[in-house]
Amino acid sequence: MQLKKYYKMVALVIIAVSLFAFKARAEDIYTLDSAIKEAIQNNYLIHATMDQIKAAQAQSRGATASMLPELSFDYSAVGLRNQPYLQIPHRPLPVFNGGSPNGESVYLPPRMYMNGSALINWEIELKQPIFTGFALLNERKLAELGIDITRVQRQEAILNIEEEVKIAYFNVLRAQKQQQVAEERVEQLTSHEQEAKHFYDRGVIAYNDLLKSQVALADAVQYKAQAAANLDIAKANFNTILNRNLNKDVQLEDITSVTSSNYDLSSLTEKALQDRPELKALGIRVKQADTHEKLAESEYYPHVFAFAAYTQAGQDGLAARNEFQNQYNQMIGIGIKWTIFNWLKTTDNAQQADYTKSAIKNQLNSFMNAVKLQVKSDFIELNTAAQDISTSEAALEQAKENYRITNIQYSQQLVTSTEVLDAQTYLTQAELNYYNALYGYEISLAKLERSIGRNDYGQ
Repeated sequence: MQLKKYYKMVALVIIAVSLFAFKARAEDIYTLDSAIKEAIQNNYLIHATMDQIKAAQAQSRGATASMLPELSFDYSAVGLRNQPYLQIPHRPLPVFNGGSPNGESVYLPPRMYMNGSALINWEIELKQPIFTGFALLNERKLAELGIDITRVQRQEAILNIEEEVKIAYFNVLRAQKQQQVAEERVEQLTSHEQEAKHFYDRGVIAYNDLLKSQVALADAVQYKAQAAANLDIAKANFNTILNRNLNKDVQLEDITSVTSSNYDLSSLTEKALQDRPELKALGIRVKQADTHEKLAESEYYPHVFAFAAYTQAGQDGLAARNEFQNQYNQMIGIGIKWTIFNWLKTTDNAQQADYTKSAIKNQLNSFMNAVKLQVKSDFIELNTAAQDISTSEAALEQAKENYRITNIQYSQQLVTSTEVLDAQTYLTQAELNYYNALYGYEISLAKLERSIGRNDYGQ
């Protein structure tokens, strides 16, 4: 009885461990969606755009604060070597009695001290801008546009990462298939080389036919090594994009077929012109240049501000003691600053912003043409890739059948070794063409989606 319980516990442990290992292995297999999400989560450039958004938001808050009252405190302490005084001329001053001089005179001291040797002053001031030629409004608008452009840059970064992951993902799958084809080629040519050696030992074929088989096998082994190296590079690139360990193994969910979509070029172009973040960024830069021009023109207007202040002066650290003048004072007033002439600097600054705006508009128009061309190019490549799939699939079936028949004929010595090697070469090329078309379609689709600005992974 005890032995049965022991075996039962062991069996349960084995099942649990197997289920855990299966689950862990399943979690290690990436789908395209999970790979993109992980890349977005781990990408340093996307993290940088988040910091840039926060920086732009802080700048916007600062621009808004510039429109509000500002409270400042100023303190100064000065020690004088010589006590300041007023020099008084040595002249007699008549003494008046009842409004009339009485004939007597007095003399004032030659020096009258105006302050102590320590000058302590402090002031609290409240200052409120009233009119700045719309400069503060335009500065706040610039800050808000800065937030908009950093958000667009984040969208662009996500689109770039999405495209890079898709291309890397399907390049890994393609490299795996290329390695698989290379391994099958080695197996096929190894079998053929053994069969050729058997025929040679029996004197059925010539030595040069055996040599052809051996040379073809050596070439296949070399191609297999190159395919393995290409797969390692593709995996390393995938790991780099996802910010994983460069040498970590990569397990991806494969695809067996693709679903072709009927896209309309004009609709794709319209969507690209509407959604491409680069175009949005240039549009925002035009608005920024226009706002810079208005900001420069604000110097044409007088800048008006109101202020209120409390001041205190004295001879001790807190300016609480003053033996020479009133200790404190309050003031309220309005200030105006107006630049009348500055050698046309204001005009030049406004013209600079206007020329910059014109240049950005030209860049925007040029980029719109580039986007149209890119969309059409990617659209044509996608359609070509879709046609290549059906063509290469049919060719692959023919190559398989040709290789099968040729092998049978060779075993009956109805064809030569050269024809077998040719059939195997056709088969290998047909397989490579098919997988290139299959994964090439997905890569072309990724490029088209990037060119139209399609974003499925957030703002």
